[in-house]
Amino acid sequence: MLKKINTNLFCINCNEETEHIILYLDDEIKSIECKKCHRISGIDKNELLELYTIDTVKHILTEPFKLNKKIKEEGSTFLYSFPKRIFSKPYRIVKDIFNILEN
Repeated sequence: MLKKINTNLFCINCNEETEHIILYLDDEIKSIECKKCHRISGIDKNELLELYTIDTVKHILTEPFKLNKKIKEEGSTFLYSFPKRIFSKPYRIVKDIFNILEN
């Protein structure tokens, strides 16, 4: 899952502490960008998008097994949350892709 975090770090280019955006993909740092000088450290967008795509495809392929397990464990209770999950998942994936392309 893609996660974006804002934090203050020391920028070598600016030679001072500035606000940075850290982009994580599955708990691994993929890029760090200084908001002041826009210097980016990390992998390029195409490589990040490729990694995200591979991870997403793996996740989609395992989803039916996870859903089956949830249905068996929770029964009818799970079915009430199921429609919400169907609509929110594509939105979250598109949002993650736009976040990758934005940086």
